[in-house]
Amino acid sequence: MIKRILSFSKNDSRLHDDDLKKALKDNLGIVWVDIIEPTVEELNLLQNTFNFHSLTIEDCLEANQRPKLEEYDDYIFVILVGVRKLPDQDELEPYQLAFYLGKNYIITIREKRGGISLKSVHNKILLKNNRILSHKAGFLSYVIMDSFIDGYLDLLEEVEDDIEEIEEIVVHKPERELLDRTFDLRTNILIIFKAIRPQRHVMRGLSVDEIELISESARTYFTDVYDHVLEANDLCSSYRDRVGGIVDIYLSSASNKMNDTMRLIAVLTAVITIPNLIASFGGINFTEFADKGIEILKQWPFWTFIGTIIFATTMIIIIFRKMKL
Repeated sequence: MIKRILSFSKNDSRLHDDDLKKALKDNLGIVWVDIIEPTVEELNLLQNTFNFHSLTIEDCLEANQRPKLEEYDDYIFVILVGVRKLPDQDELEPYQLAFYLGKNYIITIREKRGGISLKSVHNKILLKNNRILSHKAGFLSYVIMDSFIDGYLDLLEEVEDDIEEIEEIVVHKPERELLDRTFDLRTNILIIFKAIRPQRHVMRGLSVDEIELISESARTYFTDVYDHVLEANDLCSSYRDRVGGIVDIYLSSASNKMNDTMRLIAVLTAVITIPNLIASFGGINFTEFADKGIEILKQWPFWTFIGTIIFATTMIIIIFRKMKL
């Protein structure tokens, strides 16, 4: 549906009703049509009004397109891919943002809700931000794309906080739940990486290629967006390596914990087995002990036998302590 229709000139800005034809007739010079979850009727209206190529309309209907930049006679068509959090979940999913940029108009088509918020850009126009109003549609497209890519950086900042939290815990408490959380985090990083990586070529094209609809000064600004894309791409690679390191630390800590457990079992087994072996030997060879009853406590062989068990057990404990087991 049509979210907002705004128009502006150098000295004024206006918020229009959702009637596209009326807004185009009464606009102040440059029009921005912002659409979320477009319907077939709305896209057909855009095609008939602006004479857009049918393939671009098809790309808007069928999401999951790769980022791309296409130049036509009197407009350019851009597809970017963002990521958004699923409602009430920590999982991420990609979504599509399409641009039509003409001489006096810009149209943004967001595939889904919950992704980038353009409300701040809307407000800048309505509050007559001189930096936007003094430029043409090409500069407005930069402002929108800059907000879009900055959304990646904000999301990656949250990812870094999660990584730092896990890194502090994993050494001391390598629990299974922590490993599951790490794998979920790695999945999200890969989703971000796959979404941001192809957009380098789009931003480079907007900042380097001599596109008539984008002025030389606007291309300079797109260079800044291109740098942000590279930064996000590098952060994804770095965070992916750090998450891999967390998994290695977890496995190492879990292995050390298992080794400690096995050493404890070995010590207990030795402490129990040796005295038990001696006691079994005594039970086989000194059957007369059982016949003498309480009188056996007065016999020196019995205490020698008990002393041997205590001595053997003590020596085993001393040996293991010296071996630091």
